[in-house]
Amino acid sequence: MPVVYVADQGCSISKKGDRLYVYKGINLLRWFHTKDISQLIVVGNVAISSPALTYLLKHKIDTVFLSYYGKYKGRLVGEFGKNVELRVNQYHYFSDIANREQLASAYVAGKIQNMQTHLQKRLKRNKHPLLWAPYLQNQAILEKIRATYISMQVIRGYEGITAKNYFSAFPAMIFQTEFKFSGRNRRPPKDEVNALLSLGYTLLMNQVMAAANIVGLDPFIGALHDLSYGRQSLVLDLMEEFRPLVDNLVISLINRKEIRMEHFAYNLIPDEESTAEDIDADTKLLPVSLKPDGMKILITSFAKLVNSRFTLKNPEGDWTLRDIFELQARRLVKQIQGSDQYAPFMWN
Repeated sequence: MPVVYVADQGCSISKKGDRLYVYKGINLLRWFHTKDISQLIVVGNVAISSPALTYLLKHKIDTVFLSYYGKYKGRLVGEFGKNVELRVNQYHYFSDIANREQLASAYVAGKIQNMQTHLQKRLKRNKHPLLWAPYLQNQAILEKIRATYISMQVIRGYEGITAKNYFSAFPAMIFQTEFKFSGRNRRPPKDEVNALLSLGYTLLMNQVMAAANIVGLDPFIGALHDLSYGRQSLVLDLMEEFRPLVDNLVISLINRKEIRMEHFAYNLIPDEESTAEDIDADTKLLPVSLKPDGMKILITSFAKLVNSRFTLKNPEGDWTLRDIFELQARRLVKQIQGSDQYAPFMWN
């Protein structure tokens, strides 16, 4: 079942029968059969009628609200997961530092392996030395992680080092010279590539969050990421191994010229949709933002990625990425319950 994104600013969503209709003024933009929707993502200034909200809640259609700038705002929640025993087990499991360290190592190893796969795919067409050096450095760290038990402090250090190495290769991956990238920055992103990455990661976080909710896990109690007020630590943990897929998507959109400089706006004055993380502390402006047409391109491409299929050995078969998010969450449940060990998703 598809994920539906509505990002047409100033439009409204209403319900008639078992369909949702999207209007811009008196003009009908499109409609959807609600029985075919698994998730509705609402971006920015979009109104939803009360009957439509009631229907979405009644039929448990996961409805998520993002700001115009791609920040997560909240979601419709009819009721929390009923598996109280699982959550109690989760709290007990994560109270043991050894359990958290074992899981953190698995998450980071999966992330590094998928970063390596991304670099390998790029190296097949581009032998630039900026790709080779991070690949070799990160491979050595990956082998260390897999060879021995590692403390939380060390695994977090390795994660930071490998990420820095990996992002140092991005300038060699991006062929459109007008897109400059000097490293990962955020809160707020200060260049076009980082703006795309941040929105892509937000979309990814939302999908992983939905999977965690489906299986009944508490999204705020994790292993790799420390507890912090409002931080969905478990979701951040689970999404680590999928980040390279978003990186690949962003770079491909740039290199294929589907995303161009004209899709960005600069130094805008904050509005009611802005959050503190969007605003530059010095200028009090929004450094770089995707225009609506650019956001639509990224959102549409991400939706295609989520519905694309990947071959797995366990469980064997071709699975959509959206299914894999849930499979990974269920693997974590099995680890918590002691029936199996968590294994990260491996991108082939």
